[in-house]
Amino acid sequence: MKALKYILLSFIFCFTTVLFAYATDITTRESIGFDETLSNKSDIYSLPQKIYISQLNGFSTDLNDDSQSWIKLLYYYSVTRLKLNDIPYNYLIDRSGNIYEGAQGGIGINPGLQGGDGVVLIGIMDDSTTLSPRTYSSLISFIEDLSYKYGIKKDNWDFVDLKISKKDNSLSYLTYTSSQKALRNSVLNALEEVEWSNTENLKYKGSIVSVENDKEVEIGKRLTVKVKIKNENDFTWFGGSTYIYVSTKDSADSPHAINGVWESFSKPTYIKGTYIKAGDTGEVSFELNAKSKPGTYKESYYFMKSAENTVEGSEFDVEFTIVKGNNKLIEIVSPEYGFVNIRECRWYSCAKIEVANEGDVFITTKKEEGWYEIVFNDGVKGWVYQKYAREI
Repeated sequence: MKALKYILLSFIFCFTTVLFAYATDITTRESIGFDETLSNKSDIYSLPQKIYISQLNGFSTDLNDDSQSWIKLLYYYSVTRLKLNDIPYNYLIDRSGNIYEGAQGGIGINPGLQGGDGVVLIGIMDDSTTLSPRTYSSLISFIEDLSYKYGIKKDNWDFVDLKISKKDNSLSYLTYTSSQKALRNSVLNALEEVEWSNTENLKYKGSIVSVENDKEVEIGKRLTVKVKIKNENDFTWFGGSTYIYVSTKDSADSPHAINGVWESFSKPTYIKGTYIKAGDTGEVSFELNAKSKPGTYKESYYFMKSAENTVEGSEFDVEFTIVKGNNKLIEIVSPEYGFVNIRECRWYSCAKIEVANEGDVFITTKKEEGWYEIVFNDGVKGWVYQKYAREI
């Protein structure tokens, strides 16, 4: 235990199953055999955008050839003596090039690092001033894979020293500074060989848990749709700057889109939570504008990152019936232009407040001097010229 204490103090003040299809397999926490009841599981997730690498010093000679036992002792000492919430690394690499899972939660979890949003923290389990050939090779392959999957750019890395900060009656946490240890040059040489990617290349898979919406809506009203989707991947879905959108089939404009509310005429919304962990379920909701002729409608949607990267298994349909009620209706007829302006009063000099498309249907409340007053956008009133409308 004294030897372990020296290891941890040095790291402080200088500081199975494959998780992903990396070039090198990753040994999981389960395989190492952590007592998970000791750690305080974190739920602080963020999209990986930076890689920090740190060297662990002070190896015990007795454990040099038994990395898993060394990591298990590091875990116990970290959570029971140092009062950290977990083992303070996302991943660890030993001299033999083996990669081990660190903090519980996988890619995107913050292992207790202050200012660590978007950071993947890698520990090098080696006292040497240069990386061993196997560690060198594993580090290149691992970072290449991270960069390819998450679009982590070439300059978004650092070699750091870690220090521990303690507070009375609360968990400890780590701080970091750029390190100038001799190992930095070897790490720099390795990362110069990495083929970095500027774009994300993850393949998404989900399943629709439920789709809820009213089956009938009166014309001129809005219909609310609620969709629950399950993350069927073995990695976390992140929100923030890389949205997962709801899109109409083939990204076609919807006749029920709400201008100024939808993200575009084909994309009503996106997953707005910061993350959905593997196996967890998220929910989105959006509204449709009932401005078509009375009748039954079905629109098809799916979730997507981009036109080339859709979420497999995420297709769903929204079916509903528009009813006339006790309303008088007009249909927009503008074959020449395909649209007509809605104005705030019944003159061409009046301000334009919205655009109605060919075929849109609205409730009309009155007709005056060749203009129809209509109701649109959930109760807002405006005027369209009689020439571009017909009663139905």
